[in-house]
Amino acid sequence: MPSHTNVPQKIMIIDDDVGVLVSAKRLLERRGYAVAIHEGGAGCVKEVSRFNPDLILVDVNMPFLTGDAFVSLFQPRSGVAHFSVVLYSGIDERALQEKAQKCGAQGYISKAESTPEFTRKVACFLRHDYAAAQGTAD
Repeated sequence: MPSHTNVPQKIMIIDDDVGVLVSAKRLLERRGYAVAIHEGGAGCVKEVSRFNPDLILVDVNMPFLTGDAFVSLFQPRSGVAHFSVVLYSGIDERALQEKAQKCGAQGYISKAESTPEFTRKVACFLRHDYAAAQGTAD
């Protein structure tokens, strides 16, 4: 759910699959988010600083820059970054969870998630409610 202010929360999606980018962008924009997309890993760090997102969904398996390598770029400046980085991939969910933990991402979302579950998790990550996003709350 977007923030209560008039300024929509900003999400950046980085993926090398144009179909995934377009469908996720449309879905999230219909829910009131401002969404930027970037195809592939090349040049994405520059786009992140330009767009200044609240949340980044990044694919794991991309040429030039994998999602877990992308996360590591922000590790030394972890106190500076105000956004959450979530691995977003179609790989096996257990492997995705392990990659997210190893690289320091705030979590993961499987591309196999249903639309309601995907949007619920995005909203949780935007609230920095990581436990709820991963279903470990309560």
